[in-house]
Amino acid sequence: MYLRNGNGSSGFTIVDGMELTKVIAELKQERAAIDEALAALDRIARASVGKRRGRPPAWLADKAASEAGEPRKKRSLSPEVRKKMAEAQKKRWAAYRKEAAAQK
Repeated sequence: MYLRNGNGSSGFTIVDGMELTKVIAELKQERAAIDEALAALDRIARASVGKRRGRPPAWLADKAASEAGEPRKKRSLSPEVRKKMAEAQKKRWAAYRKEAAAQK
């Protein structure tokens, strides 16, 4: 801890050497936290300048994933539904090919 001299001079007196190192360590931790907060705010400010298109940057996606908590469970389709979807897609492709052949 610091004490200002009572005579009005600009000098400081060290009260305890151990406390001084503790204060320095705490100030360094605060500075690191402030630097991290400023960097995060800067990234957010740059990202929110305009509407972004496409996939978000990795740092933003990582943050969103960590805030979401547990990962989403992968959805699985039953074999019947998969077969129905495959048949519908085959019908769509057949119609597309038929239309393309008719235009030639």
